[in-house]
Amino acid sequence: MAPALNASGYALLLSIIVLQLSMFASCTESVIQPKLQKLFGTAQTAAAQTKLLAMLDMAINIPKLKFEILSYRIPEMDEPGAADFAKALISMAAAGADCSPEWIAAVRKYFVLNVANITTKLPNVWGKRQAFPALRRMVFAQLVKSWLTRMQRQLPQHLEDELQQMFLELYEAHRVVATRKGIMEYFHISKAGGSSWCHAAKNNGCRAQIYEASFVCQIKQFDDNVRWLNGSFHRGLTGRYTRWGTWGRAIRRHTNFTTCTQRHEFAALMGYQYFSNEYTLHEGFDDPENVGICPQFFNVIIIRNPRKRLLSHLKFVIFQMKWDYEDDKLFNRTYWGTDSRFWDKFGPVLVDNYMLRGMLGEKVYHAPIGSLGAPEVARACAILQQYDLVIDLEEGHDVVDQVMELGVGWPHTLREIHDKDSAKAGAWLNLNYGDYLPRDLDYLYDRQKLDMELYIFGRVLVRLDALLLSVVKSLGAKPLPWLDFDRLHGNPHATLCGLLRLGPRLPNSTEERWMPNEFQSRVNAEMQAARQAGVVAAAERAARGDAWRALALARMSDRAQ
Repeated sequence: MAPALNASGYALLLSIIVLQLSMFASCTESVIQPKLQKLFGTAQTAAAQTKLLAMLDMAINIPKLKFEILSYRIPEMDEPGAADFAKALISMAAAGADCSPEWIAAVRKYFVLNVANITTKLPNVWGKRQAFPALRRMVFAQLVKSWLTRMQRQLPQHLEDELQQMFLELYEAHRVVATRKGIMEYFHISKAGGSSWCHAAKNNGCRAQIYEASFVCQIKQFDDNVRWLNGSFHRGLTGRYTRWGTWGRAIRRHTNFTTCTQRHEFAALMGYQYFSNEYTLHEGFDDPENVGICPQFFNVIIIRNPRKRLLSHLKFVIFQMKWDYEDDKLFNRTYWGTDSRFWDKFGPVLVDNYMLRGMLGEKVYHAPIGSLGAPEVARACAILQQYDLVIDLEEGHDVVDQVMELGVGWPHTLREIHDKDSAKAGAWLNLNYGDYLPRDLDYLYDRQKLDMELYIFGRVLVRLDALLLSVVKSLGAKPLPWLDFDRLHGNPHATLCGLLRLGPRLPNSTEERWMPNEFQSRVNAEMQAARQAGVVAAAERAARGDAWRALALARMSDRAQ
């Protein structure tokens, strides 16, 4: 923990920060008010306004769950002074003093003393590796709520300068901690842009175990593979094995790296900067309330409208089954005219609040349909608020580009990537998805209510992050201010994974960056083995494709005769 400062020392520290901030845009112009109006001032109805205020209250109250409901896992609230800081903000709000000069000073003091000072140089890599994202969003939720209510949607001009400094300092906390962590765990909610995100990691020069053609990008030893389908049901129905068919059976990961500490140590020693996890979050197997992110990593998640995600997932499974079966009669007999009862048995996790299940660990992932409720939504929201970055796939390229560029330091964004297209894939197999989707699809849509609650809350977090990033961008902040960011575009070797460019280090490491060491041979062997496995898998897929095409040509020839 940073040493305590007396009043004169803190005043000197703040004066230094103000001097350093002279490189940014002048603070006399109103920057924050138009951003607030754009992001939060467009509620169309009273009901929409009420819902927004409820979501803001949830974001404000999540940090205090740690000291009111001790079973909630919020690692940043275990840091010295974090609980007292949250209580102080809550007390100020109760007294009507949120967003006052005293409130702003308290926020700035906490983040400067506990995380980082503003700098245009390479961040100090030995500092605390906790950016306090849940507390950061609590701060901005209080600001937005006050703006919507007490300020009547007009930010007082006398607060502008100090708030601008606060925004810059909170962004600096995010930026410098990303560099200190040096390795990203991306939680891949299936059919929510995860393959494209992995592709973007490659385009931005991140070290990973493997970048295969499908861009799953997992660490093999972690066994973060999906368990989408009920293989036992499928085998009884068709007599065939199916991929992804371990739902309800392979619950525990087949790995020696079961804890966050073990996962981080392995990934750091191997020198990886990026990996994806498409199964569930971590630990808490015996107690699902103890499931959560691993705070050692820079954690990123993309969310998506649950109905769109469900439709995309169903189409993907249908396409893959047609490809795998190589038997149109069996495929048609199995999937033509199905309904929710079929999918409840074949893919329970797909059709029953998939996002929520992955967020809450292995036991919840494999829980029976209909067993989740409001307590699970509350826990998932608390976890979601702890992510370093939350991205909404539905927000469009401009918003996502801003998050990737400022939030991760990646000049190559999702705008450049077009890996998956269900329409093109269906046309390639002459597949009309509508014939095979469940007849009562609207009923399945309605069942995603818990996921929708999580998604609605997540969208508010996304807008809180967008408020921070859009303001600091207007003030001239840059993710890599000591480099010409524009020149990194088109050069992944120069990008070096953006803010993660120094790579991962063990908690007690004295190295400034990850360097080739005694583990280099392990890194090379690991990546070579993964590449070879990818080549073999690609050859097997190509052979199956050749066989399928040969069979199709033979059938066409038979029909022609």
